Amino acid sequence: MRKGLLLLALALSTLALTGCKSSGPSTPVRSCTSPGDCGVDEACVDSVCRPRAMADASADTGADGTTTTPDVGPPRELVSVALDPTSADLISADGSTPTQAFSVLGTFSDGSTGAVLGPNFSLDSLRIGDVDPASGLFTANGALGGTATLTVVVPSPTGDLTATADISVRISRSFRGDGVPTAVETRFATPITDDAREAQVVYPLDRVVMPQNVYPADVQWLRGAENDLYRIRLSKPHALLEAFIRHSGAGFGNHWLVDEAGWRAIAQTDPDDDATLEVTRYEAASGDAISSPSLSIHFAKAALTGSVYYWDIAAGRIVRIDDGTAVAVDFMPNPPAGTGGNHCVGCHSVSHDGRWMAGRLDGGNNIGAVFDLTADLTTDPPPVRWPIRAAAPTTAMWWFSSWSPDDSRLVISTSEGGGGAMAFMDPATGSIVPVAGPLPAQMTHPTWSPDGTEIAYVSQMSTWGGNFTSGNISILPVTGADSVGAPRIIHTGSALAGDTPGGDADSYPSWSPDSSLLAFSHGTGSRSEAHDDALYLMNRDGSNVVRLDNASGGAGSRDTFQPRFSPFDQGGFFWVSFLTNRPYGNSEVGTRGVATRRQQIWVAPIRKDAAPGEDASMVAYWLPGQRTSSKNIAAFWAPRPCRVDGEDCSVGSECCGGDCRPGAGGALVCSPPPPERCRASTETCSTDADCCEGLSCFGRVCVRPPG
Repeated sequence: MRKGLLLLALALSTLALTGCKSSGPSTPVRSCTSPGDCGVDEACVDSVCRPRAMADASADTGADGTTTTPDVGPPRELVSVALDPTSADLISADGSTPTQAFSVLGTFSDGSTGAVLGPNFSLDSLRIGDVDPASGLFTANGALGGTATLTVVVPSPTGDLTATADISVRISRSFRGDGVPTAVETRFATPITDDAREAQVVYPLDRVVMPQNVYPADVQWLRGAENDLYRIRLSKPHALLEAFIRHSGAGFGNHWLVDEAGWRAIAQTDPDDDATLEVTRYEAASGDAISSPSLSIHFAKAALTGSVYYWDIAAGRIVRIDDGTAVAVDFMPNPPAGTGGNHCVGCHSVSHDGRWMAGRLDGGNNIGAVFDLTADLTTDPPPVRWPIRAAAPTTAMWWFSSWSPDDSRLVISTSEGGGGAMAFMDPATGSIVPVAGPLPAQMTHPTWSPDGTEIAYVSQMSTWGGNFTSGNISILPVTGADSVGAPRIIHTGSALAGDTPGGDADSYPSWSPDSSLLAFSHGTGSRSEAHDDALYLMNRDGSNVVRLDNASGGAGSRDTFQPRFSPFDQGGFFWVSFLTNRPYGNSEVGTRGVATRRQQIWVAPIRKDAAPGEDASMVAYWLPGQRTSSKNIAAFWAPRPCRVDGEDCSVGSECCGGDCRPGAGGALVCSPPPPERCRASTETCSTDADCCEGLSCFGRVCVRPPG
């Protein structure tokens, strides 16, 4: 063996003397006592780490013909890997994006440890941040908190080896209002309890359930005086939003509209945990910090997109609120005149695809029109789908309407002052359609089931649909195209006369998105300004009638009307809008204390897993964006008004994908947006492919998937 080594050393010396140089940098000599001191592809030869191939070349052949090789030991194999550190806790303050570097340590078959080659890093969820797959550097996104598991995969001759580490990110956001003193935190260090002096939070309501994409709540309370300070805290295990504001005196609204970035962090962080709201008042006069009872807010794993259309009674207009906003858009400021010459529209309904709106014109007169919601309706007069003829013989006339699932028909109630009658209308032409089978008379409030098989309506009412004091709920089977079967009563209003608030009037039935349930209001009459009502739910056959106390405001409530299911099935809930005369918030920025009933629109989730006889509703939230100075009724929720790919267009704003260009035939049609113009959050879309990375198309709007 030493003979081979001697020859090898002599050869290396000769190379050095003749001036030969290697093409790369020289490798430093490393001493060793065993193979474990050397690399995976090295051996310990004469106390020096050498490449295994060189060690094999130094084999010595003896005089007897036998060959001996250096005792280099068995090859080292990688047997396990571990991450360093094994866990990381990061804090993101006011949008910062902290980082954490991870390294991989390998353990080899001889018990030695060292660095490894070719690791690949990945996360089980990208909600809280991202990791560089090669270096293992994790970066928090600064928007959401929570936990994630980091996994590293390292290849080895026997298969991939893995290791994991836990990452936790806590979001911390702070807000300081005008005039708040420095070191304000010290004034809230030791709060006391005093029911007579606490802030008394009146919105949001305790145990409310909201979707994750709802606009931030306006936190409102009742008590305060000039120079008082308030600490508002919204918290979850991995998120804290803390605001300090000062009572500025006259005109101060005793409220704080939650910071939008902080609200999003609270809503989407720790989606399985409830948020806690605390408002602490620092009373300037006494120097006391007084705590209020904490409130619970649950954010469902749901994104309610689209638009809500409701009737602003004071303006005599239908206005629109788009999801995630707090602005009521006056999209049709100059409705066409009806037979009386008044420019007013009401008793509207919106098609299932969000494209069309049917409405009754001119207040007490009931000539109707259909409008394209993707068109510019701000002109005077706005365009209509078919010409309106206000003089006799007038175009189609109706009071209440509902769209068929394919939006090819409207079921309408006509001549309600004389008892009412049902009819089918073609919304493209305004023509009444002949129907095979008996259409009921003395009816109102028709609503077509989403599965298309039945129409629910109020029957045997005492007078027209806006002001009756008795009525039942009936079903008309739809047996085919423009064909119906025999109607039947499924619930009589008098059956609930013994409930609170009593009365004999069922009104405004509404189908759940899966057509399995009907919500309706019941009480002394159908008019919210004059009667008392509460919300109820029943199966489509009229069985399992349950009062919705949570949505209605409690077992003794009597001020809730007009339920209408939204098209959403999200987060384990159906979602229903309704109007109520209950106070919203305080008197400064809400509706508390007004002299007359000023109904507003609220939204409540309906549990899909409720047992028979159980109240399936949850505590409701106020629909952001309404005008609190007006009475608001008749809310319809529909997808954003836009034209899907392939439909005719004139400008990109009409299209869900935002792109209007020539199609195969040369005519302008809505088309998918080019990849470089992907649709951002809250923009309309036709499919998921239209949306930018990380977003999905829900209800024709690009949003981050809930959950």
